[in-house]
Amino acid sequence: DIICLQMRAYLPHLESSMKKELSKLLDEIKHGLATNKKVKPLLDKMLPRVFNFRVKAIKWLVEEGELDLSNIMDEIYPQLEDLRSNSKLEILVENILFALRCNKRVVKALIGSGEFSEERFATNAIELPAITYGQFLATLAFSVPDDEAAQKMVDWINASLYIEFIILSAVIINDEKLKVSEKVIKELSFLIANAAQEYSAIATELGLLKLHSESQISFSEQVDKSFVKEQKYLADLGINDFAEIF
Repeated sequence: DIICLQMRAYLPHLESSMKKELSKLLDEIKHGLATNKKVKPLLDKMLPRVFNFRVKAIKWLVEEGELDLSNIMDEIYPQLEDLRSNSKLEILVENILFALRCNKRVVKALIGSGEFSEERFATNAIELPAITYGQFLATLAFSVPDDEAAQKMVDWINASLYIEFIILSAVIINDEKLKVSEKVIKELSFLIANAAQEYSAIATELGLLKLHSESQISFSEQVDKSFVKEQKYLADLGINDFAEIF
């Protein structure tokens, strides 16, 4: 959920095409936020763009030897902690940190499972074609026969993209001293908290997170909507406790 943010630090070192794509992505987010209109329509419009760049960025980071899944979150935390000095963003930053704890919990579970390793991920990433968001959706439609299971995966990836977009938004607002309304900040805070809760809940539904049994990815199980709602309710009662890394 922080690949695009990490790439922002490498912007001066990127080849022309990637530099242009990332710069355009950041500019469009900046200008969209500056209108002080509702965030969600802008976010939904830009989801494919964030996804497309994320795939290219992962390949670049792997090829450059800069992708460290075990420590990537720890490298980003100090940068986000600095945003806390901006009182306007305090609640938004707390919700961002909550989202990243949810993400770190999933990454930790995956790395600790027998089905996933950083080496295997790196090998697959290098071989991965520059798939677009539309191609990703089409692949799921053809490869996952259960429509509800496929939708579960789409919702999970979309929640991740929401988190990434909002993290970028917060950094842009702070670094560019962007004048956005309190209403925009509140909407960003709500959207990322909701996305983080859904991300963690669906990860558990998919079998990526299991407290008492071996992690196992299962695409055939039906989405339990009541389970997702329950997790959101628990998160709202104790947002930090829900995201604690086991």
